[in-house]
Amino acid sequence: MAQWTISYSKDNSTCTLDLQADHKPEMEEAVQHLLDWARQNLEKGEFGDGQDKRSDEPAVLLLRHYGITITGIAAT
Repeated sequence: MAQWTISYSKDNSTCTLDLQADHKPEMEEAVQHLLDWARQNLEKGEFGDGQDKRSDEPAVLLLRHYGITITGIAAT
């Protein structure tokens, strides 16, 4: 099993989170992994603009509730 590093932007900083997987995670998998991590480790807030409030897509929830956007996925 390979280790992958998900890089993301939060509060004008670049951070990383590791993920174990047999294959390179698709963006949707990385978003869901990071969203699950954020729900357990970060305080929920209100980020983004008001237009995304109607969407329940994981990437939109990650941005709206935690101010996080994924910037890359790389093997480590």
